[in-house]
Amino acid sequence: MDGSRIRASVARMVAACAAWGAMVGGAPADTDGSPAPAGGDLRGWRRSEWREAATLQPPADAAWAIGPAVALCHGTLAVAPARDWDLGHDVGGVQVYRRSGSRWRSLTQIVHPAGEARAHLGAALVLSDALLVIGAPHESSDAFQAGAVFVHAARHEQWPLVATLHRPRPSTSDLFGTALALDQGTLVVGAPKADQGGLDTGAVEVFHQDATGEWIHAQTLAPPDPQTGLLFGIAVAVSGDTLLVGAPGDSAQGPLAGRVHVYRHSRGSWRWDGSVGCPAGPRSWFGAAVAASKGLLVAGAPRATRPLASRVDFDRGAAWIIEHVAGSWRCTDMLAPGSQREGDGFGVALATDGDSVVAGATADSVRGDLSGCAYVFERRAVDGWHGQRLDPRRAGDSALIGHGVAVDGACVAVGRLGDPEADPAPGSVSVFERAGPHFDPSGPHVPVAAERAEGSVQPVAPSM
Repeated sequence: MDGSRIRASVARMVAACAAWGAMVGGAPADTDGSPAPAGGDLRGWRRSEWREAATLQPPADAAWAIGPAVALCHGTLAVAPARDWDLGHDVGGVQVYRRSGSRWRSLTQIVHPAGEARAHLGAALVLSDALLVIGAPHESSDAFQAGAVFVHAARHEQWPLVATLHRPRPSTSDLFGTALALDQGTLVVGAPKADQGGLDTGAVEVFHQDATGEWIHAQTLAPPDPQTGLLFGIAVAVSGDTLLVGAPGDSAQGPLAGRVHVYRHSRGSWRWDGSVGCPAGPRSWFGAAVAASKGLLVAGAPRATRPLASRVDFDRGAAWIIEHVAGSWRCTDMLAPGSQREGDGFGVALATDGDSVVAGATADSVRGDLSGCAYVFERRAVDGWHGQRLDPRRAGDSALIGHGVAVDGACVAVGRLGDPEADPAPGSVSVFERAGPHFDPSGPHVPVAAERAEGSVQPVAPSM
């Protein structure tokens, strides 16, 4: 697989294999190779609680474009640049927006510090109140496509570069920076094509921010059972003392079934604490996306076969909550669209803030061939998980909406990959906000009590 297109290839492969409602089922106790659990429609599907509040995209005459990766934190939104797939270079830089009232105001654009146009800047983004971390997996300053990570700090609405991170022992085509996770001074970086015990087995690098603000390399995590094409580190997540690593190429349960590895921080280092296999079995790509926050752990399998009422099975995708049960890590609740004809590619992208889970479904074709969509789920203490389909107003064929997602409280950002055959692939970001009313357990759809003003936000050209 061409390393420059790993994440896009997942979306396209899901699409090639492949409204309202949701389903949640309990996974079987043995998650190694067991069939996916059956699910049922949820009552009280909330039709109007989340509404699209803004659409971000460049002006028609702009020399830059935006891509699918998004990061969101406390009213600040970072969006990756688009990629010119035919020529292989980035189009623009990471755009940073700040919410001002009901609008999103452009703050700045962050470009590669050396002007490298083929670094795939912004393939992954992570944002905190004061830090923006940008992955550039095709950065070649150490070795060809070894990768790099750039750390920017907020200074008076600007984001100057404060650190550049590399693998301690970089090699050709490591793709360091493909995945990022940040929590409480711990930065986790995936290098899914590092040859750590085998070809393209993958590795994860962990950095720690010391008392002076410097980023220190703390540890290299390698797969406990190396396999060729494992892609260990294509997705990473960290929450407190728990760290998740996705390895969608794991074939222990069958070809490309996938696996998620769990690490716990103990005695000053990260220690492997077990792994979870895909409940749906072979060709699921379990671990292609993972997310964690406030102890809530989620893993996606965008090619998992969901149980259907008909005799024909389709690759639709699903996500599972991961919990520590009876001394081991298990998949418990399954999240997936309730309509068995919707949500293709569900779980190709995931995000959680600990209260809500957002999942992308890039191959969904309800509004056009491979137009895509996203779903947001919230867990209620009394009656479990409930969710809503998120459909941007602007959709079309090959939009691959949902290739990037982010959530922060009452705000969700959904990015689209666009058609990789376009030059460059057209992208945009839709921002959804909670609009009420709240969940109605009686079941029928409830209209919005007070409609919000329609219309999209067009950002101004950012300063360089």
